[in-house]
Amino acid sequence: MDVKIDGDESSETLITKVSNLFNNQGVILEKQDIMAIHRIPGRKGSTKPVLIKLMNNQVKSNLMKKRKAMKEAGNRIADDVTKLNSGLISRLTLHHNIDSAWFFNGSVYGQTTRQERVKFDIYDNIDNVIENFRFGQRT
Repeated sequence: MDVKIDGDESSETLITKVSNLFNNQGVILEKQDIMAIHRIPGRKGSTKPVLIKLMNNQVKSNLMKKRKAMKEAGNRIADDVTKLNSGLISRLTLHHNIDSAWFFNGSVYGQTTRQERVKFDIYDNIDNVIENFRFGQRT
C-alpha cells in the first residue's frame, strides 16, 4: 500500500495515517486489527510502500473491497502473491482454455472459455482440473 506521507515515521504514526485513509473510504480499521506495519524499500525518489499484516482475513477482505476507491484517491492496495502463485497465474493466462486468472483470498482462480470459474493449486495439471470440474468432480 502506498501512503504518501513522510518516509520515516514510527509505527504508531503509520497506524494512525493508514487508519485515517481507510476511515475516509468507509472502512473501519482498528489499531488491534493490525498485527504488524512498516515501510519497505521502494524506488528512488518515490514514497516507500507500507506493508501491513492484519489479524484476520475478514478485515483484509473488507480492505481489499475498497481497492478501486483507494486507487482513485491516490493510494494503491495490492495483495501479497507468492512467487509460486504468481507463476501459476502466468501459466493459466497462457493456457488455451483459460480467458483470465486472478488471486483472491489466498487462492488462484481461472475463468475458462466456457465462463466457468475454477480454483487451481500450485502443482495442478490445468487440463485435469478443468476436466474434473466439468464432469462434476469439483473440489
